[in-house]
Amino acid sequence: MSKTKRKKSADTLTATLSAKAKKSIYTLGDLRKVYKRGTAAYISSGSRNVPVGAWSMGRVNSFISGGGARKADIDIHKARKKSPKKKWN
Repeated sequence: MSKTKRKKSADTLTATLSAKAKKSIYTLGDLRKVYKRGTAAYISSGSRNVPVGAWSMGRVNSFISGGGARKADIDIHKARKKSPKKKWN
C-alpha cells in the first residue's frame, strides 16, 4: 500500500471516529483505543469472514451503544464517566 493511500485511509478513519465522538460522550482518543483493541481482537481471534476495519468499527459502534464491547472496554467507559467531556443527560 502506498503512503498516499495509507494517509487517506488514516484521515478517513480519524474523520469517522471524530464524527462518532461528537455525537457521544466519548472523546476521539477513547474511540481510537477501542478501535485499536478491536484490531487486536480481530488478529487474535482468527476470524477472516469480515475485513479488519469493519470488525474494529463494529466494536466502536457496539461500545458507543452499550453493547458487548462496552464490557470488554469497561476501563475506558469508567474513566469517561469519572471525567465526562459532556454533561450526562
